[in-house]
Amino acid sequence: MHTTSYSPQEAAAVSGVPLAAIQKAITARKIPARAVGPLQRRQLDETALLAFALAEVLPTELHLSPGAAYQLLCEAPTDRSAGDLVIGEVVRIDATKALAATRRRLALYDRARELIVKDPAIMGGTPTIRGTRITAQSILGRLEGGDSIESVLEDYPYLDRETVEAAALYAKANPLRGRPSGKLWRRAS
Repeated sequence: MHTTSYSPQEAAAVSGVPLAAIQKAITARKIPARAVGPLQRRQLDETALLAFALAEVLPTELHLSPGAAYQLLCEAPTDRSAGDLVIGEVVRIDATKALAATRRRLALYDRARELIVKDPAIMGGTPTIRGTRITAQSILGRLEGGDSIESVLEDYPYLDRETVEAAALYAKANPLRGRPSGKLWRRAS
């Protein structure tokens, strides 16, 4: 299990759960969060992130809240990579299958944290892929604009598929803050 913590925005991007639902569960104290740093930003552990994902992928008929999913994951054996989660005496959830996509995105995001750098001397501090001037936001923008990963790889043959996916996930989890700069902002008004 990782000792890494995740912001609510990062948890939303990785788990696929809306940010508002994550914030609501933290505020209602259904999911534990700890305050970190001088600004006391809320951070979630990996179990909380997986609990949101589990509650999201299960059928709505099960009525499993993120808080109940968190409790279920905490009570599970320490090796969460395999095995069933049991609700009552009748319902068994294949945790490996239910959380496979989220675990893949989690590993991808952990790689992105190492791969993406912020250096004021490169692109004004905008997050870029290490060793390049390619911003994570530009990768996400292309993918959201309809380009395929293959077309991005054609333009940047020195990148691999996992790097492109990691950069897009990082950009989604860490959106740029503030007003758009320059002509884009003036054009919009």
